[in-house]
Amino acid sequence: MSLIQEIFLETDWEEVEQARAACDERANQLRAEGHTCTCTTLYRINDGRRVFLLEAQHPDTLEPEHRPSRRKPPARRPAQRS
Repeated sequence: MSLIQEIFLETDWEEVEQARAACDERANQLRAEGHTCTCTTLYRINDGRRVFLLEAQHPDTLEPEHRPSRRKPPARRPAQRS
């Protein structure tokens, strides 16, 4: 499975909006290539600064959400009478 993870730190940009825009722009590039992307805003515990996390995965590597079970249910045993 090929997962792309990129981070955009608030502190690497002059303004928070620039970091968020860079993350969104990169997500749009990856979506144009057929990836499924999620962007998450996290906060650093030591100073509360924002971290924008981009995760992208190509659709060919996504696992189905509801995979049918291949395991057979246990066979029912007839009730024993005493």
